[in-house]
Amino acid sequence: MRKLLFSFMLTASAMGFGLTSLSAAEITYPKAVVELFTSQGCYSCPPADKIIGEYSKGSEVLGLSWHVDYWDYLGWKDVFGSKSNTQRQYGYARALKERQVYTPQAVINGRTHTVGSNKGKIKTAMGILNSSKRGMIVPIKATMTDTSIKINIENSLDAADATLYMVFFNKEHKVKIKRGENGGKTLSYHNVVHASQALGMVKANGLEMEFPIAEMKRHGYDGCALILQKSDSAGNPAAIVGATVITDL
Repeated sequence: MRKLLFSFMLTASAMGFGLTSLSAAEITYPKAVVELFTSQGCYSCPPADKIIGEYSKGSEVLGLSWHVDYWDYLGWKDVFGSKSNTQRQYGYARALKERQVYTPQAVINGRTHTVGSNKGKIKTAMGILNSSKRGMIVPIKATMTDTSIKINIENSLDAADATLYMVFFNKEHKVKIKRGENGGKTLSYHNVVHASQALGMVKANGLEMEFPIAEMKRHGYDGCALILQKSDSAGNPAAIVGATVITDL
């Protein structure tokens, strides 16, 4: 996963909760975030990849595919896999007090995990988290024009010291797998993460920033998620408390 560097301009102007867009982009506010750790070399992963595809068609759930690289030794190098994606998964393992990682693994709201191909357990986990107010409880307020997008997050106990990330993805890829456990198959992958960047932390005055849409479009991705995430005391990824999705850039 590549990291992108942007030039950001902080703004002191007041911004409303609603999002007004003069562009063709679509903005949604999901109620949950499901991160799938997957690999093209994993025989049991395609059913989980399909579930992320189903989530990608709606707006209630943000599904993200993070392709790991530890299956590459079986003869097929995942074309989307990266060491940083694998490191993210290991970070979750440390935060969730797990001894090992696996694929397909679904991490829900950064707070719990289950087998990524078990849609029933994923749905149950999302319901439990939402009912216990551990869903997307911090609004990421945004205003979009033809040239820029402005973000405002008010400080609160839930938002304090959380980091805002911009995560770029492509909504769909089709890949012909030539070797490995899925050799000979052509598989579809959805919301494949290609790049991410930490934008800033929510402090006493909240977080406000503005950046150009042209810079977002320049990299060629058709989707972007703004994710507000806490870290544990060791710096590992932890609870995701807010999310906004921008597609059709």
